[in-house]
Parts: sequence; structure tokens; C-alpha cells
Amino acid sequence: MALHMSVSSTQDWMTCKRLYYYKRIKKYEKVAYNLPFIVGRIVNEGIAAVLNKKPDAIKITEAVYKKERANAIKAYTLTPEEIEKLDMQEFITKGMLLAYQTKYAKMIADMKHLGSEVEGALQFNDDVIFVIKMDNIVMIRKKKVLHELKTSKTITPDYVKRIQTDLQTAIYFHFHNIIFEDDPIQEVMYDVIRKPSIKLKKKESKQQYLERLQRWYQKPDDMNSAFHIERFKTPGISADDVINTVDKVSKEMLIAKTKEDYYQDFDKCHSYYGEVCPYYILCHEGGEIPSNLIQFGVRKSYHVSKDNKGVGK
Repeated sequence: MALHMSVSSTQDWMTCKRLYYYKRIKKYEKVAYNLPFIVGRIVNEGIAAVLNKKPDAIKITEAVYKKERANAIKAYTLTPEEIEKLDMQEFITKGMLLAYQTKYAKMIADMKHLGSEVEGALQFNDDVIFVIKMDNIVMIRKKKVLHELKTSKTITPDYVKRIQTDLQTAIYFHFHNIIFEDDPIQEVMYDVIRKPSIKLKKKESKQQYLERLQRWYQKPDDMNSAFHIERFKTPGISADDVINTVDKVSKEMLIAKTKEDYYQDFDKCHSYYGEVCPYYILCHEGGEIPSNLIQFGVRKSYHVSKDNKGVGK
């Protein structure tokens, strides 16, 4: 049976092999409420509707929010404070989208949206299939463009410097162009939207907050930008370097057989995307014992279509 790889599984392996083992081999998934993931899904669907020039883009986003809210309340036991923060996301996301539409009105008018969550599968070799799933592909002035959408608390100079060497972007760009060699992507648009730093005031209505939020997006209260778009013809990581990295990682994955082969990178225990590793207790607080495992569910399998239909043909 072929090894199925993705950007996230590659990044997991490169982050910590024991994390990869617990997440990908044992399929443990921490049962925990994660508001940023919910916000990410809402924003992605909202921006896709905006780029697709849907006249009811805001209503579409509101419907996505309501679905995500219902799913979260059904799946988790949320505190009143968590529900209040979740409810605020409806207004925060709406303000974000309205500000985005205003800021990039001309760009959106010149753009044709070709597809969202565009999938592909590359038979990397006899033993490995690499799957990709891209945010959006758009057409700008007859150029097929990979649109990578991100949200971030800050958009600092250091953040911007790392954009062109983002591994996910490079893999998507180069592997798409191998899979769809007759219809290649010609450019990358890396699109960052900042999460607002302002909150609802005590005596402020939600409508007043929404209006203040739109003003904040026009002029943030600090030196950081609220939006950043960077366009480049090719990523700063070459196709050869991407292929070399995936080749070496896949070979390491294929020879790992026992738990000990998936050794830890202890530097990541307290620095996993700014948080403590979700598998910390399995490494440092008793291991795979019932009282620890009760905190985990079974991770669902990730499926990507292997039809390779592509978009924009």
C-alpha cells in the first residue's frame, strides 16, 4: 500500500517525528475546542465568496458561521466566555470581509475565480502518493494564479520575509505544475489578513463595533499593516529543492517501523505553533495510559480526489 503524504504530514514529520507518530500512525487527536481553526474556515469560505463576486458573500459567510457555531456547541462543552467569543466572530469576520472588499475592490473586479480547495494527487514514486489541496486558484489578466490566504495576529517585517520561502506554497505551486503540466500556475498571490486587535467596548453595540472595526482595518492603531498581498512569479524554494525534501522525508517515513524510530525533537515540546505540543502528556506525563488517552479521540482520515480534474481549462 502506497504511503500518502501531504503538506501537513510533511511538516509534522519535520517538526517532530514522535508528534507524527501519535498523530498519523496512532491517529490520536486531542479533543479540544479550537477557535482559530473555526475562524480560519469561516474566513476562507467568506473570501472565496468575495473573490467569486457573489452578491450575497456576507450572507454566505453568516451561514457558514452559524453552521460552525452549531457544530462547536454540539461537539464541545463550552463556557459562557467561549460562546461569547465565538458569537463575536460573526461580526469580526463580517468587518474583515467588508474591509477586504473595500481595500481590494479593483483587484477583485479584475479577477476571475476559478476554484476553491483545488485538489490534486501526484504519484511521486512507486511507494508514495503526494496529495495537495489549495485555497484558491484565480485568473488575473490571463495569468493563472495560486491564491494562498492566511490570517495572522500580526504582519511584521519578519513575517513578510518568510513568505517566499513558505514550504506549503512552494509544494502547491511546483506539484500543481507537475500534475497539470499543460495548464500551469504562472504566479503566486500570498494574501495575509490581520486579525483585529480591538475588542467590543462595554457600552458599545455590535453594529457600532462593526463600524469601528472597518475603520480600524483602514488605519490600525499600531505600526503593523492590516493587509498584505505579495505577488511573485515563482516561490523562493525551487522545484528541485521541494522534490529533494519530499524524497528524503518519504524515505525516512518508509523505514520507520517502531515507536522508537519516531524519536522526539524536545525543542518543540513548548513551541508547537506558539503552544505546548498537544501530545505533551503522552511524552512527559505517563505515556499512553487510560487517564491520558481519554483526552484523545480518533483522527479522521484525510481524503483527496485523485481524479486530477484541475480548474481553469
